[in-house]
Amino acid sequence: MELMDMIDALTRPQAYAAVEAAAGATEVEVIQTHISVVFLVGEAVIKLKKPVRLPFLDYSTLALRRRYCEAEVELNRRLAPDVYRGVVTITADGDGLRVGGDGEVVDYAVEMRRLDEAVTLEGWLARDALPSGAMSAIGRRLAAFHRHAARGPEISALASFDAVAKNCRDNFSQTAELGLEAIPTALLDLLAARTDAALAAQEATIRGRAARDVACDCHGDLRLDHVYLFPDRAPPRDLEIIDCIEFNDAFRYGDPVVDLAFLVMDLEYHGRPTLAVELVDAYFAAAGDPEGAALLPLYTSYRASVRGKVEAFRMREPEVPAAEREASRRSALRHFLLALRELSELDDAPALLLIAGLPGSGKSTIAKGLAGPAHAPSAAVIRSDVTRKRLAGLDPEDAGKAAPGAGIYTAEMTQRTYAACLDQARAHLLRGRPVIVDANFKADAQRRPFADLAAELGVPFALLLCEASEEETLARLAARRGDASDADAAIFFHARREWEALADDLRERAAKIDSSGAIEGNLAAARRALRAIGFHTPSSQP
Repeated sequence: MELMDMIDALTRPQAYAAVEAAAGATEVEVIQTHISVVFLVGEAVIKLKKPVRLPFLDYSTLALRRRYCEAEVELNRRLAPDVYRGVVTITADGDGLRVGGDGEVVDYAVEMRRLDEAVTLEGWLARDALPSGAMSAIGRRLAAFHRHAARGPEISALASFDAVAKNCRDNFSQTAELGLEAIPTALLDLLAARTDAALAAQEATIRGRAARDVACDCHGDLRLDHVYLFPDRAPPRDLEIIDCIEFNDAFRYGDPVVDLAFLVMDLEYHGRPTLAVELVDAYFAAAGDPEGAALLPLYTSYRASVRGKVEAFRMREPEVPAAEREASRRSALRHFLLALRELSELDDAPALLLIAGLPGSGKSTIAKGLAGPAHAPSAAVIRSDVTRKRLAGLDPEDAGKAAPGAGIYTAEMTQRTYAACLDQARAHLLRGRPVIVDANFKADAQRRPFADLAAELGVPFALLLCEASEEETLARLAARRGDASDADAAIFFHARREWEALADDLRERAAKIDSSGAIEGNLAAARRALRAIGFHTPSSQP
């Protein structure tokens, strides 16, 4: 039976008559991943494995799917003993498909007890209601799980340096083989190069830990939505962790730090770095493994790359609805960019900085200075004045002077200019570069799309507002020669009248400096102001 036909047949509540936990259910909710189809029916969860063969798993035969269903139940009972009820048959009779029926067996599935999604770590965080100390408690529990997990030569063999390096590199080669235009080759290439450098730096540590059998039989997929927290229950029932990797031992066997790194990665992906630090500190204190902490950036990057690859595979599956494929595209890019940031210096990681201010405030000079050395800038600098001239078919230094709202300064042309700057910023970020955009940014409608872009890609964002005295500004404008900007005193006063205050959410990510002084002082002030809000520029130090 074709997969789509099976999915359609199992959307009927009648198909679950033999499933006790599904009694009385009148509807079936269907959730798809790249390798499974999950049916939510009443208090039951039925998880069907797709008949696929991928580079990292093989569910292509009925016997293999039964084997991996059995393995999933056995392995997940380690951390969720009350959730996994067992393996059930999918049978066919004259009335269609049945779960646990008496007809011909056409497939197998895993039956689970349905849990409330609101009590996943993801749910707690979405409500900003995570109980105090929860991440520390989870860190200690994971350390205990790893301490008692199975170990031995077979497991350590899959944690050898060669195995670790292959797993890391396979993420990039397997993603590249998909040929997806949405995943830039330049980003994968840069990430692969930085991964190779990190592997070389940690090779001796990885080899030593494998030789000492530090590796164990881990969980392999410690995501926020797999961890359920029940603060009203006594330990150990206060924590249920589901959905470990059963389909590939190489993904589950490994250094315990690889397991921890998945949850660290997911916290960072969801913008919770402070909670990630709480988890990490508690884990390593309980595990007594200071050596392992040095491996965390490499393994966190690896985990982000795994998720990027998984989302990339999901993008190309025809049975996945278009809206979900688009969500997978965004998720894949965010994960690959997170992976790159983990292996980058703070001042060379993809990030987006807006340099805003009135004409003559010195923002263009500051943007160039913050980009890094003139001979090899780390950041790409996008200047709206240059972009506007190019859109008009002019060289940057060609005169385009006109009254406000006229010539190349119409509202329509200004809108096109900011849209083009946004496109350039996206392209540079997706190649893994820090980006500085130098523009007036006088209105919220001009600032907002850039903040949204940073949020979409999950990269750090800040706005630096340059304010110079009127006297200094007018002197600079009067002295300006051979510059892409056509602004004069009249333009300055017009722009000042039209300036809109920053919205509250953007003000939280904004830094302000007095840019009336000399460039060296202005640059130093800019770096200090940006560091104060946690943003590092290409030429700043951590």
